[in-house]
Amino acid sequence: MIRYTVAGSSRRSALGVSRRVGTIKYITTITTTPKRFISSKPNEVFTKLTNDNDPKRDAFFKYTWGSWLKNDKQQKEKRFTKFSIEGLNRILNDVYIQSNEMAKAPDGKILPPVFNKNLTVSLVNNVIPKNIGKINPNEKVQVTTLSSIHEGKHHRIYKVDTNLNKAFILRIPYPLENENALSYRIRSEVATMDFADLKLGIKVPKIFCYGVNSLNPIRQPFVLQQFIEGDLLMKDWDPLMEDGSSNQEKFDNVIKQVSDFQSKLISLKLNAFGSIYFNNDFKDGHDKEFVRENIYDGETNPDLQNRWKIGPSVERCLWRHKSHLDFQKQMEPLLGPWSKKSPMDIIKNTGLLEAENAKTRLAKKEAGSSPELVCSRTLEEQVTTYENLAKIAPDLFNVKTKAIPNMQELLSPRLFHPDLDPMNIIVNKEAQEAYLLDFEGACAKPFILQNSPQFIAYDGPKIYDLKEDITDYDKLSEAEKAQYQFMYKRTRNQHQWEKKLNDNNPQLITAVAPPVKLLRSPYIAAVERKTEEEYLLIDESLLQLKEVWDIFAQNDLVNQKKFPLTYSKEDIERHVEDLQKLHEKLISTPFAATQGWIPQDMFDQLLKSGSIVKQENGDYTVKQPEPTK
Repeated sequence: MIRYTVAGSSRRSALGVSRRVGTIKYITTITTTPKRFISSKPNEVFTKLTNDNDPKRDAFFKYTWGSWLKNDKQQKEKRFTKFSIEGLNRILNDVYIQSNEMAKAPDGKILPPVFNKNLTVSLVNNVIPKNIGKINPNEKVQVTTLSSIHEGKHHRIYKVDTNLNKAFILRIPYPLENENALSYRIRSEVATMDFADLKLGIKVPKIFCYGVNSLNPIRQPFVLQQFIEGDLLMKDWDPLMEDGSSNQEKFDNVIKQVSDFQSKLISLKLNAFGSIYFNNDFKDGHDKEFVRENIYDGETNPDLQNRWKIGPSVERCLWRHKSHLDFQKQMEPLLGPWSKKSPMDIIKNTGLLEAENAKTRLAKKEAGSSPELVCSRTLEEQVTTYENLAKIAPDLFNVKTKAIPNMQELLSPRLFHPDLDPMNIIVNKEAQEAYLLDFEGACAKPFILQNSPQFIAYDGPKIYDLKEDITDYDKLSEAEKAQYQFMYKRTRNQHQWEKKLNDNNPQLITAVAPPVKLLRSPYIAAVERKTEEEYLLIDESLLQLKEVWDIFAQNDLVNQKKFPLTYSKEDIERHVEDLQKLHEKLISTPFAATQGWIPQDMFDQLLKSGSIVKQENGDYTVKQPEPTK
């Protein structure tokens, strides 16, 4: 029997085994702090352990960390992560058996991944008794507590306690994309973490086993990995700290920790652009000559030779919202890998893929075979924008220029981590070691195309000294001073990040020079686009480049003397009008930045106070304040 409880809209869930044979206890409690333990004991209900289809159990797998103003029910259904607990037990027992076998392996030997008959893959090099734990002879591994500790953007994280006296992490991706996307994403992330661990010396959680589809015993794509006890580095990050405050040491340490991770990630030049996979992941296809080569030069350890290879890029922008495309015909040819001799092909293919996606969506919408909510004009404009990005890609950078120091270093393939962030780093207090947790979407691309991490990035007005840069600063109102102080602190934070980059990697510092940032800005806008209308930000970057193109051409920064794109006066006027409407929408639409998602605690408070109101169709609207007379 399983004993479980569900307490309303939970922010924390757990499942634990009682002393009765074959019983597991689900516990669901409400808490808003990111702690890794249960803070209270709610009521309990019993159900059979072997009955994976018991509907009472479903509440444990439901998404609970937020609600959406529109399509809330559908959004939560997309994030339902039901899996087989019995299957998880079988996987843990298989891993334990492999750990006993690994105890007999020669010390120091790095073994290749094992592809198991149950359609999982084990990283047997990590599956050692030290990491897995030990139980009494003839005893079987048993889950003792299963806790839902994080419901993120792309996956749900469960903490698994066992009678091995060891805890594990079970990551279940949300089924937001098709099986191909999930399969490539998981295979590449696991291989990249393996590469970061064994080759780059980066502290990452050890991965023990994974499955790329629902045909394994867990019945979901999954990653089973080491649990790291500690606090997120974000706990020490105060971006609006006053200069010289008591938090200065913590502030400096956060910058240092994240920068040190970046320095290790980019320390090794690779031989192609794309994403990292295990060598035996691709038995067919991807037979380009540069892919058959070693992914980096100079490896002397025979155990690491031919362990990894570069395959299609899993950068999120290339896979996001591509369910309308035929994978083999429309997507795969544009996903890479790309030769290190053709770095700008990454930008070109990004544009071509997005243009193809918009064309396909538009055709299906016009044929009445798609429930597209976005208007046809937006899709038409997206096609034009992305075709322009693809067209300008070969000319954005003069790859042979001498005007940018160390250009060839900046163009070399280096590992890029899209979530280099204090929220993605956990510090183990006992060992005083920082671990980089989530490598989803990591890829190899030129450092000149790698933007600053989101927690530090700032593209607003730069203010380095409030009194020197702002005329009559002391005479401003408190509200005006606060605005300038915000700009100053954001400028300071980015400056500190770039200073640390220069300390660690001076040969790459010109990647943050203003002209270089402007040249890559259309590509960065495409990579970071979140909404349908944000194609306008790509257009804005292209138009800004148009204004300075002649100067860049004179300084040998770009390939063409003449700006490669043509904009009519009407095009520019329409763009200005559309961009203004977008800014007005963002300002006037509550929670536009999160696409209508609201943290559950806040949502409950707003609903209770009447600030948001449920409509007959199930959507919610934000009640506008009464106009003042």
